[in-house]
Amino acid sequence: MTRQLDDLMDSLVADYSDQLGRGVVSPLEDYLEQVPAEHRDSLERCLKMIEAGLSRVSPGATPLAPGVELDGFRLERELGRGGMAVVWLAEEIDLRRTVALKILRPGLAVDGRHVDRLRREALAVARLDHPHILRVYRVGEAQGHHYIATEYVDGPTLAEVLEQVGGSGVRSATGLYLAVGMPENQRVHDTFEAAFVALLVPVARALAVAHEVGIVHRDLKPSNILIRRDGRLVIGDFGLAKAETDPDLSLTGEVLGTPFYMSPEQVSRAASQVDFRTDVYSLGVTLYEGLSGKRPFEGDTVYQLFEAITTRTPPSLRSIHRQITSDADSVVRRAMARERDERYSNAMDLAVDLDLLSQGRPTHARAEEGGTLRQLRAALRRASYGEGIDFRSTTTFLGIPLVHVHSGKPKPGKRRCVARGWIAFGDVAIGGLAVGGVALGGVTFGGCAVGLLAAVGGAALGGVAIGGVAIGGIATGGLAVGYLALGGIAVGAHVVWGTVRDPVAVDFFGRWMPCLRLYLGR
Repeated sequence: MTRQLDDLMDSLVADYSDQLGRGVVSPLEDYLEQVPAEHRDSLERCLKMIEAGLSRVSPGATPLAPGVELDGFRLERELGRGGMAVVWLAEEIDLRRTVALKILRPGLAVDGRHVDRLRREALAVARLDHPHILRVYRVGEAQGHHYIATEYVDGPTLAEVLEQVGGSGVRSATGLYLAVGMPENQRVHDTFEAAFVALLVPVARALAVAHEVGIVHRDLKPSNILIRRDGRLVIGDFGLAKAETDPDLSLTGEVLGTPFYMSPEQVSRAASQVDFRTDVYSLGVTLYEGLSGKRPFEGDTVYQLFEAITTRTPPSLRSIHRQITSDADSVVRRAMARERDERYSNAMDLAVDLDLLSQGRPTHARAEEGGTLRQLRAALRRASYGEGIDFRSTTTFLGIPLVHVHSGKPKPGKRRCVARGWIAFGDVAIGGLAVGGVALGGVTFGGCAVGLLAAVGGAALGGVAIGGVAIGGIATGGLAVGYLALGGIAVGAHVVWGTVRDPVAVDFFGRWMPCLRLYLGR
């Protein structure tokens, strides 16, 4: 599911809810036809749920509009909206304080789970006192509306910053600082990598504080990281936060979290496995997206996305941008490890490595990961388990990776990934030693192989070729053409396999003048 589709679904749900709140009944078909066919069933269920909820709401709920006073707050303007809530900029009248008022959509309060989720967010954040965690002032219900009042952060989200700096071309620390709004006296890093990583250090530390009191965010992503005017990042939206002692408030089988940033244990719906390392994984995805300019996993549908998260290993950062350091690659790889035990054991350990990375110092992740041979062995082990991987060694020769391993099914409608390296393994492999479905190189093995020494079942072309269709100095196959040819139909200087089992064998043989000998089998 693309981010555009995700946003479209959210806006359609919000618009339908608003229309019903104003008493306007719009045909469901008008909304359903705006999304791909495979997503219409889920959207229809959601819209019908909202309709059923609104039908049970008391008509006395005060309509929301600028100037309306709600439990001591005066609404000024709408800041944003989603399927669950509308966020307003408001003034707390008694204290003359500007706040962000998150108001649950009318109708959703009928389902107690949504009210519990709103209150849980307030209780979770109220237990935390950290400059990089959004402050909560009050939670309550008034005039038919359930709300939560938080501090107002007058700045962009990290998602908006990443969109502004872009994912391609040359990205600079200066451009990042300008997008964030960082004061000049705090701009201390020269590279984009160091500047971006430094921004996330306090985020990781804030997560560690939340984890210490037993709070797991469970929905960490760039759009939930807000940026103050002074350039400080703040974690917001603890709506899915869950303490270790809290009951699971989700419906059976309901997936909580944003798909692109969900951990494998969230995708597999293993609620018992969701712990602090789940947030570590999500922060690793955010780090990956920020450094590479693209998310590690994509999918045309949410099911394809979930399959990728649970079965594939994302391409290394250095395979996307060569200027990214090996230490950054190692930190992200460890934070995003599919198995929880292979990740950072806690957010503070990740914060330590991020701090070292921002200073250009060696990280613990890189030291523990080892060199290319150890990484290759781990990659081949994952491939042997049937996992999809795209591993490229950071060491290169003449601009080509020493080792490139690609394994995994190509996405529908997408071209297969090509493994290019001095040693290459993949569906399509090009290198000095290449193994794959289609292999090109000095020594090649594959369904179709072209090289100095080529061994294959289907077709082979090379100095020494062995295959169903083989052309080379030494050729063995169903149809073989070469200096020494072995096959059902063989053409070569020496035909060794010209027996009664072979319909036709042609042998050009002679020291000075070749003569033709034709053997006709039975």
